[in-house]
Amino acid sequence: MIFGIVAGVFVGFRCLLPVAIPFLAAWLLAAWLYPVTVKIEKKTKIKKSLSGVVLLALLFGLVGLLLYLGAAELLSQLKTAIGNLPVFLRWCSGFLDKCCVAIEDMTGILRTDSRSYILSQFSGMQNQLLSLMSPSALVKAFSYFKGVFILLSGVVVAFISSILIISDMENLRKKIWDYPWLVGTRRVVKRLKKTTVTYLKAQAVIMTLVAAVCTIGFWLMKSPYFLILGIALGALDALPLIGTGTFLYPAAFIFLIKGNPSMAAGCVALDLVTSVLREFLEPRLLGGKLGVSPIAVLASVYIGIFLFGGWGVVLGPLSFSTIYEIGREWDVWD
Repeated sequence: MIFGIVAGVFVGFRCLLPVAIPFLAAWLLAAWLYPVTVKIEKKTKIKKSLSGVVLLALLFGLVGLLLYLGAAELLSQLKTAIGNLPVFLRWCSGFLDKCCVAIEDMTGILRTDSRSYILSQFSGMQNQLLSLMSPSALVKAFSYFKGVFILLSGVVVAFISSILIISDMENLRKKIWDYPWLVGTRRVVKRLKKTTVTYLKAQAVIMTLVAAVCTIGFWLMKSPYFLILGIALGALDALPLIGTGTFLYPAAFIFLIKGNPSMAAGCVALDLVTSVLREFLEPRLLGGKLGVSPIAVLASVYIGIFLFGGWGVVLGPLSFSTIYEIGREWDVWD
Protein backbone atom coordinates (compact mmCIF):
# COMPACT_ATOMS: atom_id res chain seq x y z
CA MET A 1 0.00 0.00 0.00
CA ILE A 2 2.83 2.38 0.82
CA PHE A 3 4.48 1.66 -2.52
CA GLY A 4 1.16 2.17 -4.30
CA ILE A 5 0.57 5.51 -2.54
CA VAL A 6 4.07 6.78 -3.37
CA ALA A 7 3.84 5.64 -7.01
CA GLY A 8 0.33 7.08 -7.39
CA VAL A 9 1.30 10.47 -5.98
CA PHE A 10 4.43 10.62 -8.14
CA VAL A 11 2.56 9.73 -11.34
CA GLY A 12 -0.26 12.10 -10.43
CA PHE A 13 2.02 15.08 -9.84
CA ARG A 14 4.35 14.24 -12.73
CA CYS A 15 1.81 13.36 -15.45
CA LEU A 16 -1.71 14.43 -14.46
CA LEU A 17 -1.08 17.72 -12.64
CA PRO A 18 0.23 19.64 -15.70
CA VAL A 19 -2.95 18.74 -17.57
CA ALA A 20 -5.19 19.61 -14.62
CA ILE A 21 -3.55 22.96 -13.74
CA PRO A 22 -5.84 25.11 -15.97
CA PHE A 23 -8.93 23.52 -14.43
CA LEU A 24 -7.61 23.81 -10.88
CA ALA A 25 -6.81 27.47 -11.53
CA ALA A 26 -10.29 27.92 -13.00
CA TRP A 27 -11.90 26.40 -9.89
CA LEU A 28 -9.88 28.65 -7.58
CA LEU A 29 -10.75 31.75 -9.62
CA ALA A 30 -14.40 30.78 -9.78
CA ALA A 31 -14.57 30.07 -6.02
CA TRP A 32 -12.96 33.47 -5.38
CA LEU A 33 -15.24 35.46 -7.70
CA TYR A 34 -18.48 33.51 -7.17
CA PRO A 35 -19.60 35.39 -3.99
CA VAL A 36 -19.07 38.69 -5.82
CA THR A 37 -21.14 37.57 -8.81
CA VAL A 38 -23.94 36.43 -6.46
CA LYS A 39 -24.05 39.87 -4.82
CA ILE A 40 -24.08 41.57 -8.23
CA GLU A 41 -26.95 39.34 -9.38
CA LYS A 42 -29.01 40.13 -6.27
CA LYS A 43 -28.51 43.88 -6.59
CA THR A 44 -28.60 44.41 -10.37
CA LYS A 45 -30.28 41.23 -11.73
CA ILE A 46 -27.24 40.71 -13.99
CA LYS A 47 -26.57 37.00 -14.48
CA LYS A 48 -23.60 35.47 -12.69
CA SER A 49 -22.10 34.26 -15.96
CA LEU A 50 -22.12 37.76 -17.48
CA SER A 51 -20.68 39.51 -14.42
CA GLY A 52 -18.14 36.69 -14.15
CA VAL A 53 -16.99 37.35 -17.73
CA VAL A 54 -16.51 41.06 -16.97
CA LEU A 55 -14.66 40.44 -13.69
CA LEU A 56 -12.42 37.79 -15.23
CA ALA A 57 -11.66 39.99 -18.25
CA LEU A 58 -10.66 42.86 -15.94
CA LEU A 59 -8.56 40.55 -13.76
CA PHE A 60 -6.78 38.87 -16.69
CA GLY A 61 -6.24 42.23 -18.38
CA LEU A 62 -4.70 43.77 -15.25
CA VAL A 63 -2.45 40.77 -14.61
CA GLY A 64 -1.45 40.66 -18.28
CA LEU A 65 -0.58 44.38 -18.27
CA LEU A 66 1.56 44.02 -15.13
CA LEU A 67 3.33 40.98 -16.59
CA TYR A 68 3.94 42.84 -19.86
CA LEU A 69 5.41 45.89 -18.11
CA GLY A 70 7.51 43.71 -15.80
CA ALA A 71 8.81 41.58 -18.70
CA ALA A 72 9.67 44.71 -20.72
CA GLU A 73 11.64 46.18 -17.80
CA LEU A 74 13.32 42.84 -17.12
CA LEU A 75 14.42 42.47 -20.75
CA SER A 76 15.70 46.05 -20.73
CA GLN A 77 17.83 45.36 -17.65
CA LEU A 78 19.11 42.10 -19.15
CA LYS A 79 20.11 44.02 -22.30
CA THR A 80 21.96 46.56 -20.14
CA ALA A 81 23.69 43.78 -18.20
CA ILE A 82 24.87 42.09 -21.43
CA GLY A 83 26.11 45.45 -22.75
CA ASN A 84 28.12 46.02 -19.55
CA LEU A 85 29.60 42.51 -19.59
CA PRO A 86 33.05 43.61 -20.91
CA VAL A 87 33.34 46.18 -18.10
CA PHE A 88 32.38 43.53 -15.55
CA LEU A 89 34.93 41.10 -16.98
CA ARG A 90 37.68 43.73 -16.76
CA TRP A 91 36.79 44.39 -13.13
CA CYS A 92 36.82 40.63 -12.43
CA SER A 93 40.26 40.39 -14.00
CA GLY A 94 41.60 43.18 -11.78
CA PHE A 95 39.97 41.64 -8.71
CA LEU A 96 41.49 38.27 -9.60
CA ASP A 97 44.96 39.84 -9.84
CA LYS A 98 44.58 41.35 -6.36
CA CYS A 99 43.44 38.02 -4.92
CA CYS A 100 46.38 36.17 -6.51
CA VAL A 101 48.81 38.72 -5.08
CA ALA A 102 47.24 38.23 -1.62
CA ILE A 103 47.50 34.44 -1.99
CA GLU A 104 51.19 34.76 -2.93
CA ASP A 105 51.88 36.95 0.10
CA MET A 106 50.12 34.57 2.51
CA THR A 107 51.06 31.15 1.12
CA GLY A 108 54.01 31.67 -1.20
CA ILE A 109 52.15 30.21 -4.19
CA LEU A 110 53.16 32.17 -7.27
CA ARG A 111 50.49 34.52 -8.54
CA THR A 112 50.90 33.20 -12.06
CA ASP A 113 50.20 29.62 -10.92
CA SER A 114 47.06 30.53 -8.94
CA ARG A 115 45.80 32.76 -11.73
CA SER A 116 46.29 30.09 -14.40
CA TYR A 117 44.51 27.51 -12.23
CA ILE A 118 41.49 29.76 -11.60
CA LEU A 119 41.29 30.76 -15.27
CA SER A 120 41.38 27.08 -16.28
CA GLN A 121 38.29 26.50 -14.13
CA PHE A 122 36.52 29.41 -15.78
CA SER A 123 37.58 28.05 -19.17
CA GLY A 124 35.66 24.84 -18.43
CA MET A 125 32.60 26.88 -17.54
CA GLN A 126 32.98 28.85 -20.79
CA ASN A 127 33.06 25.63 -22.81
CA GLN A 128 29.86 24.52 -21.13
CA LEU A 129 28.22 27.84 -22.02
CA LEU A 130 29.35 27.49 -25.63
CA SER A 131 27.83 24.02 -25.74
CA LEU A 132 24.48 25.66 -25.02
CA MET A 133 24.70 27.24 -28.49
CA SER A 134 24.92 23.85 -30.19
CA PRO A 135 22.21 22.65 -32.64
CA SER A 136 20.63 20.57 -29.87
CA ALA A 137 20.18 23.81 -27.92
CA LEU A 138 18.26 25.26 -30.86
CA VAL A 139 15.93 22.26 -30.70
CA LYS A 140 15.36 23.08 -27.04
CA ALA A 141 14.59 26.68 -28.01
CA PHE A 142 11.78 25.45 -30.26
CA SER A 143 10.45 23.38 -27.37
CA TYR A 144 10.30 26.61 -25.33
CA PHE A 145 8.10 28.15 -28.01
CA LYS A 146 5.89 25.08 -27.74
CA GLY A 147 5.76 25.63 -23.97
CA VAL A 148 4.68 29.26 -24.49
CA PHE A 149 1.90 28.12 -26.82
CA ILE A 150 0.74 25.53 -24.27
CA LEU A 151 0.83 28.20 -21.55
CA LEU A 152 -1.34 30.58 -23.59
CA SER A 153 -3.74 27.72 -24.38
CA GLY A 154 -3.94 26.93 -20.66
CA VAL A 155 -4.81 30.57 -19.90
CA VAL A 156 -7.65 30.47 -22.45
CA VAL A 157 -8.93 27.16 -21.05
CA ALA A 158 -8.77 28.53 -17.49
CA PHE A 159 -10.72 31.66 -18.55
CA ILE A 160 -13.49 29.70 -20.27
CA SER A 161 -13.63 27.06 -17.51
CA SER A 162 -13.93 29.75 -14.83
CA ILE A 163 -16.99 31.19 -16.56
CA LEU A 164 -18.61 27.75 -16.87
CA ILE A 165 -17.87 26.90 -13.23
CA ILE A 166 -19.30 30.22 -11.98
CA SER A 167 -22.53 29.66 -13.91
CA ASP A 168 -22.90 26.11 -12.49
CA MET A 169 -21.17 26.46 -9.10
CA GLU A 170 -24.10 25.38 -6.89
CA ASN A 171 -24.74 22.20 -8.87
CA LEU A 172 -21.04 21.29 -8.91
CA ARG A 173 -20.68 21.79 -5.15
CA LYS A 174 -23.74 19.63 -4.51
CA LYS A 175 -22.30 16.80 -6.61
CA ILE A 176 -18.95 16.99 -4.82
CA TRP A 177 -20.65 16.68 -1.43
CA ASP A 178 -22.98 13.88 -2.60
CA TYR A 179 -20.37 11.47 -3.96
CA PRO A 180 -19.47 9.04 -1.11
CA TRP A 181 -16.06 8.14 -2.56
CA LEU A 182 -14.98 11.77 -2.26
CA VAL A 183 -15.43 11.85 1.53
CA GLY A 184 -11.89 10.62 2.21
CA THR A 185 -10.50 12.87 -0.51
CA ARG A 186 -12.15 15.90 1.09
CA ARG A 187 -10.60 15.01 4.47
CA VAL A 188 -7.12 14.69 2.89
CA VAL A 189 -7.51 17.99 1.02
CA LYS A 190 -8.78 19.72 4.17
CA ARG A 191 -5.74 18.59 6.17
CA LEU A 192 -3.38 19.56 3.34
CA LYS A 193 -4.94 23.04 3.27
CA LYS A 194 -4.24 23.42 6.99
CA THR A 195 -0.62 22.24 6.74
CA THR A 196 1.41 22.26 3.53
CA VAL A 197 -0.81 24.54 1.46
CA THR A 198 -0.82 27.07 4.31
CA TYR A 199 2.97 26.82 4.51
CA LEU A 200 3.45 27.23 0.75
CA LYS A 201 1.00 30.13 0.63
CA ALA A 202 2.83 31.87 3.47
CA GLN A 203 6.19 31.33 1.76
CA ALA A 204 4.79 32.69 -1.53
CA VAL A 205 3.53 35.84 0.21
CA ILE A 206 6.82 36.34 2.06
CA MET A 207 8.83 35.69 -1.11
CA THR A 208 6.79 38.27 -3.04
CA LEU A 209 7.18 40.88 -0.31
CA VAL A 210 10.92 40.20 0.05
CA ALA A 211 11.33 40.50 -3.74
CA ALA A 212 9.40 43.80 -3.67
CA VAL A 213 11.50 45.17 -0.77
CA CYS A 214 14.76 44.12 -2.46
CA THR A 215 13.63 45.65 -5.77
CA ILE A 216 12.82 48.95 -4.04
CA GLY A 217 16.07 48.79 -2.07
CA PHE A 218 18.25 48.30 -5.14
CA TRP A 219 16.26 50.99 -6.96
CA LEU A 220 17.00 53.42 -4.10
CA MET A 221 20.67 52.39 -4.34
CA LYS A 222 20.42 53.33 -8.05
CA SER A 223 21.33 49.88 -9.31
CA PRO A 224 20.49 49.48 -13.02
CA TYR A 225 19.54 45.85 -12.35
CA PHE A 226 17.12 46.45 -9.48
CA LEU A 227 14.36 44.25 -10.93
CA ILE A 228 16.66 41.31 -11.77
CA LEU A 229 18.29 41.43 -8.34
CA GLY A 230 14.97 41.85 -6.52
CA ILE A 231 13.37 38.82 -8.21
CA ALA A 232 16.52 36.71 -7.73
CA LEU A 233 16.75 37.54 -4.01
CA GLY A 234 13.04 36.86 -3.51
CA ALA A 235 13.50 33.39 -5.04
CA LEU A 236 16.66 32.84 -2.97
CA ASP A 237 14.85 33.77 0.24
CA ALA A 238 12.19 31.13 -0.47
CA LEU A 239 14.77 28.33 -0.22
CA PRO A 240 14.91 26.91 3.32
CA LEU A 241 18.01 27.63 5.44
CA ILE A 242 19.52 29.95 2.81
CA GLY A 243 18.03 33.45 2.73
CA THR A 244 19.07 36.74 1.14
CA GLY A 245 22.23 37.06 3.22
CA THR A 246 23.86 34.37 1.06
CA PHE A 247 24.13 37.01 -1.68
CA LEU A 248 23.97 40.33 0.15
CA TYR A 249 26.90 39.88 2.58
CA PRO A 250 29.39 38.77 -0.11
CA ALA A 251 28.11 41.66 -2.25
CA ALA A 252 28.69 44.06 0.67
CA PHE A 253 32.25 42.71 1.04
CA ILE A 254 32.94 43.25 -2.67
CA PHE A 255 31.57 46.81 -2.52
CA LEU A 256 33.87 47.53 0.44
CA ILE A 257 36.87 46.29 -1.55
CA LYS A 258 35.83 48.52 -4.45
CA GLY A 259 35.70 51.50 -2.10
CA ASN A 260 31.92 51.92 -2.11
CA PRO A 261 30.89 51.80 1.58
CA SER A 262 27.41 53.26 0.95
CA MET A 263 26.45 50.32 -1.29
CA ALA A 264 27.96 47.88 1.20
CA ALA A 265 25.92 49.43 4.02
CA GLY A 266 22.84 49.31 1.77
CA CYS A 267 23.29 45.56 1.19
CA VAL A 268 23.66 44.88 4.92
CA ALA A 269 20.62 47.07 5.72
CA LEU A 270 18.59 45.29 3.04
CA ASP A 271 19.37 41.89 4.57
CA LEU A 272 18.39 43.15 8.02
CA VAL A 273 15.09 44.52 6.70
CA THR A 274 14.20 41.31 4.86
CA SER A 275 15.16 39.18 7.88
CA VAL A 276 12.95 41.26 10.17
CA LEU A 277 10.15 41.11 7.59
CA ARG A 278 10.29 37.30 7.48
CA GLU A 279 10.46 37.00 11.28
CA PHE A 280 7.45 39.33 11.58
CA LEU A 281 5.27 37.76 8.88
CA GLU A 282 5.99 34.04 9.28
CA PRO A 283 4.28 33.51 12.68
CA ARG A 284 1.32 35.66 11.64
CA LEU A 285 0.73 33.97 8.30
CA LEU A 286 1.22 30.49 9.77
CA GLY A 287 -0.63 31.32 12.99
CA GLY A 288 2.06 29.65 15.09
CA LYS A 289 0.24 26.32 14.61
CA LEU A 290 2.22 24.74 11.79
CA GLY A 291 5.15 22.69 13.03
CA VAL A 292 7.08 22.24 9.79
CA SER A 293 10.64 21.09 10.43
CA PRO A 294 13.14 23.09 8.34
CA ILE A 295 15.23 19.98 7.66
CA ALA A 296 12.14 18.09 6.45
CA VAL A 297 11.25 20.97 4.12
CA LEU A 298 14.84 21.13 2.84
CA ALA A 299 14.93 17.37 2.23
CA SER A 300 11.56 17.40 0.41
CA VAL A 301 12.66 20.37 -1.73
CA TYR A 302 15.98 18.66 -2.55
CA ILE A 303 14.30 15.38 -3.54
CA GLY A 304 11.52 17.28 -5.35
CA ILE A 305 14.02 19.10 -7.56
CA PHE A 306 15.51 15.76 -8.60
CA LEU A 307 12.08 14.32 -9.38
CA PHE A 308 10.21 17.34 -10.81
CA GLY A 309 12.91 19.81 -11.85
CA GLY A 310 12.48 23.46 -10.87
CA TRP A 311 8.89 22.91 -9.77
CA GLY A 312 10.21 20.56 -7.10
CA VAL A 313 10.55 23.57 -4.78
CA VAL A 314 6.74 23.47 -4.51
CA LEU A 315 5.88 19.92 -5.59
CA GLY A 316 8.44 18.28 -3.30
CA PRO A 317 6.85 19.38 0.02
CA LEU A 318 3.36 19.00 -1.44
CA SER A 319 4.06 15.44 -2.62
CA PHE A 320 5.58 14.47 0.73
CA SER A 321 2.56 15.81 2.63
CA THR A 322 0.10 14.20 0.20
CA ILE A 323 1.75 10.80 0.67
CA TYR A 324 1.63 11.22 4.44
CA GLU A 325 -2.01 12.35 4.54
CA ILE A 326 -3.26 9.59 2.19
CA GLY A 327 -1.43 6.99 4.28
CA ARG A 328 -2.94 8.54 7.41
CA GLU A 329 -6.43 8.32 5.89
CA TRP A 330 -5.93 4.59 5.21
CA ASP A 331 -4.17 3.94 8.55
CA VAL A 332 -1.06 2.77 6.72
CA TRP A 333 1.40 4.29 9.18
CA ASP A 334 -0.18 2.38 12.10
